[in-house]
Amino acid sequence: MYPDLYTTCAQVLPVLMLALLWESRFLERLRRQSRRPRREDPQGVRFWTKQRVRWYSSFVATTSVAGTATALLVLAGLLDDAAVVRVFVCACTLLTLATLLTRTLIDIAAATLPD
Repeated sequence: MYPDLYTTCAQVLPVLMLALLWESRFLERLRRQSRRPRREDPQGVRFWTKQRVRWYSSFVATTSVAGTATALLVLAGLLDDAAVVRVFVCACTLLTLATLLTRTLIDIAAATLPD
């Protein structure tokens, strides 16, 4: 069994979700943005419309909660440790980390644009 993996993921995933959705004021900034597609607005976005952001963010949040719940169930002895369970918990963590890294890099780029 890999108790350190499950313990770490059960602690890290909720913190990552907080960083993604609330701490960065992501939802407040998103609400203020227009994010219309370019076919409707020449200054609009190419892909990340509000609807796509909504679905992707909801998917990442759901995946993060599912990974946390799975790790807790293994730690509680209600779910057996298996390779597929380890892969699922790691995939949830990696998806959340990749999303956080992407958003961080975009925020850095936006904050450091020339005036």
